[in-house]
Amino acid sequence: MKSLQRGFTLLELMVTLAIVGIVAVIALWDSSDMLENDRAESYLLELKRTLSFARAKATSSDAIIVVCSGNTGNIENNSTNQCLDNWNNGSVFVFFDSNQNGVYNPDDGDIILRVMEEIPENSQLNFTGDNSIIFDTSGMLTSNEGKFTYCPSKADNDNNKQLEVFTSGTALYVGTTTDVCN
Repeated sequence: MKSLQRGFTLLELMVTLAIVGIVAVIALWDSSDMLENDRAESYLLELKRTLSFARAKATSSDAIIVVCSGNTGNIENNSTNQCLDNWNNGSVFVFFDSNQNGVYNPDDGDIILRVMEEIPENSQLNFTGDNSIIFDTSGMLTSNEGKFTYCPSKADNDNNKQLEVFTSGTALYVGTTTDVCN
């Protein structure tokens, strides 16, 4: 007579645990790289939407619109804000420049139209053009065109992404790039 066996053998349990362990290691190892990749792509696509918004606002309102990086505290307090020399610092924001001096000053009638979140601390954002992007009333740039390079990690350059801004005022998401951040 055969006895009825219940449960698993030790060998079956060990094989199952080994398979689950291997799959878990592969999933965890690849996910950090995928998160960096998604963070870079997401930020640049949001920047592209912000630039498109600024261009559309310039053409629809017949006004000079400026996009630049400014001191986050000054933006939150709605106080005078100069465009920073480095796109890494502060928050990227869009404002109506009433007196066309390139400086946000609410006392002069300037209005903040949109603000992006700051980039994460371990990431970098470089732009090969000027420290501000200025759209004239036709939606064209009066500042220099350039390329935004977003580096989600200072350690490696595997997931760097790029967004190109043209004199016509349009922006093109390029995707993966070999360019590095300074």
